[in-house]
Amino acid sequence: MKSNLIKSFLNLPFTQPSKNTSRIQSTESLFKRITVDVLDDDFWGSQVSIIGNSVIIVTILISTFDYILSSGTGGILVSNPFLEGFVIALFTTEYLMRILFAPSLGFAARTSYLISFYGIIDVLSLTPLLLDVLSLPMLGGLGALRILRLWRVARYIPSFNVISNAFNARKEDILTSLLGVTLLSLTLSALMFHYERAYAQCSFNNILEVFVWSIGKYTGDYGSIAEITPISDMGKIIATVNGFLGIALFAVPAGLLASAFIEQLEEKRRKQIIDERIGSISRHFEKKTGGGKDFKFTAFPRFASLDFLQVKFLLSEQEIMETIRESKNLRFRALKSKPENAFSDIRIVESFQTNCSYGFRQFNEESNLVLINAIGENERGISHLAYTLAAGLNVNYIAREVLILNLNQAPVGGNTSKDYERYLQGETQTLNPALSEFLSDIESFDSQTYFIILSSAASGRSDYVVEYGNDPGSTEFVQDKTSLNREKDLTELMQILEKNLHNVEYRGANKVRLEYDFTLEQNTIGNRNSNSLHHLVRQKTGGNVVSLYTNIKILTGENNQYYAACTALSSIFEDIQAATSAS
Repeated sequence: MKSNLIKSFLNLPFTQPSKNTSRIQSTESLFKRITVDVLDDDFWGSQVSIIGNSVIIVTILISTFDYILSSGTGGILVSNPFLEGFVIALFTTEYLMRILFAPSLGFAARTSYLISFYGIIDVLSLTPLLLDVLSLPMLGGLGALRILRLWRVARYIPSFNVISNAFNARKEDILTSLLGVTLLSLTLSALMFHYERAYAQCSFNNILEVFVWSIGKYTGDYGSIAEITPISDMGKIIATVNGFLGIALFAVPAGLLASAFIEQLEEKRRKQIIDERIGSISRHFEKKTGGGKDFKFTAFPRFASLDFLQVKFLLSEQEIMETIRESKNLRFRALKSKPENAFSDIRIVESFQTNCSYGFRQFNEESNLVLINAIGENERGISHLAYTLAAGLNVNYIAREVLILNLNQAPVGGNTSKDYERYLQGETQTLNPALSEFLSDIESFDSQTYFIILSSAASGRSDYVVEYGNDPGSTEFVQDKTSLNREKDLTELMQILEKNLHNVEYRGANKVRLEYDFTLEQNTIGNRNSNSLHHLVRQKTGGNVVSLYTNIKILTGENNQYYAACTALSSIFEDIQAATSAS
């Protein structure tokens, strides 16, 4: 058991900031990467995170029990000044680091942490320690704030969120019931006060005393605040009714919270079951079986039919669909078994990669080639094709893989969108933050970069369509239209395409050697509109920009042709990168 834990620890990366943090590049200082890794919400995702958070947890527990056991004149222990100094230094540094690196930790602003539950707990638990250091007087019960440091452990216990989630789920019901019972109890307290005031022996000085008395009387009177006895008959009757309301003041919210807590536990169990299904299906897609032994890169399975997954994992169709809805890396697609079919008749599941708000990104500072996939969320096959090539070639890769909505709650387009036009005009404040991040990552490259936007073409077109900014039908280099910097770049591009799309050899799983000739069209779609991604990339970076469309029949077709197409594309990208580096 111990060896398995050690092995699991050693298999973790040294540092790995969570997916919810903003972009932390390899060029960032080691100190910043380590700090963000320790303080983000993925506590057990790396060796650094486990060590750093273990130190914090142990310090919290030791310092809390030191405070408890050394409290008062009859304390079991004598407080250790060195321990107190270490605690102050550690927690103060952690607090300052959370504020300093708030943008990298995913906070919308530093104030988001300062006014959060854990932010308030952190500063309150530090207050008595700092007062001691500064030799300032400890007023009232400020010293007791030390015990709040124990609440910091809740940050490391995911199950603790069940309580807060339960309250949030019934917050309005609880607050409504509290308000209703309180108002009614106050009303009865006012009536009782006036009936009691008719007698000289009345001990109530005001309505608030009656209200507090009625609550204390019927909830155990642990604070000895309900020693008075009503005098009038009507006062006794009202006191009885008000007493029941006093009980209800605690019982009704407690009942609502208890039912919500049970619902949260049931929901947590449901999610655990779904997470197990997601894990099982995801592991199927992690097998390096795509493309067979003769494909030049590591490739994962392209997709799996719904029927196959049902049989393999003994799940119902409803369970499979529920799993896909809850997963962040699985999606449902429909395919045609034959191109000539009028309707899709095959249901499949695709897996895709995510590591940022808009989908997936991969950076390689030594490569001047950037592959862009803007339609992964809504088109079949393109995500597997683009990721396989980007990972195999180790080039820069930016992929939109998740649904992004605009201000009107409508999906933002892939290759064309009014939001692209707004971004060009500087109206970034109106854009979805995930879309802004996607476009900002693209804009971070300079004019020496070669961009290839990967997309899909309709089945009626050629196997490939290449677009480089010209008007439809125009194939020559046109100044201020062609999205390549020089006529030489266009000549080289066409030579590379011609060389690598013909006589493409591929050996399939059955060991039969196959040869393909892929057809090509130039500028038959058109992408010079101001709302096109192609136009945006060219305007923002000044680099070479080419859109390359792969026919949907290839993207969804049989494996041999698909992986032959991948082989051809990889050779094209390698030649483009080599030509760009040489120039």
